[in-house]
Amino acid sequence: MTKHAQLNAEVRTIVGNSLRKLRKQGILPAVIYSKEMTPVSLQLNYLEFLRMFKVTGKSNVIDLTFNNTDFPCIVHNLDIHPVTGKVRHVDFLSVNLKNKVTATVPLEFTGESPAVKEFGAVLMTPIQEIDVQALPDKLPQSIIVDLDKLVALDDVIRVIDLVKSSDYEIVTEQDQVLATLVYESAQEEEIVPMPESPTVAPSESVKN
Repeated sequence: MTKHAQLNAEVRTIVGNSLRKLRKQGILPAVIYSKEMTPVSLQLNYLEFLRMFKVTGKSNVIDLTFNNTDFPCIVHNLDIHPVTGKVRHVDFLSVNLKNKVTATVPLEFTGESPAVKEFGAVLMTPIQEIDVQALPDKLPQSIIVDLDKLVALDDVIRVIDLVKSSDYEIVTEQDQVLATLVYESAQEEEIVPMPESPTVAPSESVKN
């Protein structure tokens, strides 16, 4: 049996504006739910969650413990403060280890495009993660994108170009661009100043 990361939680009764007080105390509001499970409001230690999430991400199963019961789940969504970057709330999706789930998996860009050095191209990676479907314990930690394949300026890496696996299915659109190149000329275009319009003096008013 696959060993999962462990995280303790407590059932939460505090809601609304009072959640700010919890956050100031280092407590992270959360909820766990699934199609078969009524949502349960939870609270957990903020730093413990961060340490765990750095290892598990959104694609590793966690055994979330509350009410003396372990609930296998994955991190489904994070609410992050737009200014501070701190996690304000986390949604856990309870999973059945025998049923497939859809999860978000980060892309891992490896290698270096020869066109970047040879032509001075700029690498563009429009998305950083994709969705995959698999049994919870078969979800990949990350998916490799090999930048060595970008040899010519018109080369593009799409989802369809990724290495296939029998453990999971990529459900993001196959035409989605993952990496491409943009050529920026080192020579700036000469700017030709427009001729100044002649200044027209206002006509003098005629005194009667």
